[in-house]
Amino acid sequence: MHDDSCLNEVYFMFVLEGYSFDSRMDNISVMLHPCTPPTQRARQRALVELICSFFVASWTGVINYHGPRPSMRPKQVFVANHTSMIDFIILEQMSSFAVIMQKHPGWVGLLQSTILESVGCIWFNRTEAKDRETVTKKLREHSQGVDNNPLLIFPEGTCVNNQYSVMFKKGAFELGCTICPIAIKYNKIFVDAFWNSRKQSFTMHLLQLMTSWAVVCDVWYLEPQNLRPDETPIEFAERVRDIISVRAGLKKVPWDGYLKYSRPSPKHRERK
Repeated sequence: MHDDSCLNEVYFMFVLEGYSFDSRMDNISVMLHPCTPPTQRARQRALVELICSFFVASWTGVINYHGPRPSMRPKQVFVANHTSMIDFIILEQMSSFAVIMQKHPGWVGLLQSTILESVGCIWFNRTEAKDRETVTKKLREHSQGVDNNPLLIFPEGTCVNNQYSVMFKKGAFELGCTICPIAIKYNKIFVDAFWNSRKQSFTMHLLQLMTSWAVVCDVWYLEPQNLRPDETPIEFAERVRDIISVRAGLKKVPWDGYLKYSRPSPKHRERK
């Protein structure tokens, strides 16, 4: 028999088993642990993962995960190609990451400043020049923490249509950490998961996914990579981009993703 104080500490924990998740959520098991309350951080991680799994279920997500599930270790950074903000949701439902993300207005910004900050996510604003130095400092501090969630960075810096991979920013590759590549490939059989933020709000993008038949996606956790003695951070970034592009079947192009936000000058276009 448990006394009243002990009964008050009974809690439920949802555990995701396996590496596939579909709309039936067959692989979710519920375990009851009496008298063993988790830490506040563990509760927050479990809650964020659960919320993300509900989002995926709302799209009738059929997500196939390949490779070992990410583990929490210091001095490691996960990098992935970027198609939509749903990339983060798909990855977060399986393992808690601290993502580096543009600060958004509206309800997305509210989620960022409340729920997602609990797992250590870091925000930036492209229009603020000082943000780059601040974010770099936060990245270095976070990557050294033993109990921090693994960093997740989308080094392309913008959403790309899942057919090409644009140049990776070198910031993630200058931290002196092990880089763990993740390749994400969407199947367009039911819906195109690419989010073009210049033409569509994220709310409308989600509605499009929710009213489609299904979002079909493959995720590969690839072999960790380290900077070689004779390699610069830029060369390291290109090598990791090669690995991701080959696995996801993406065509590499020598373009900076920020061209999406600013037109090159006529003289530059002529030289190209």
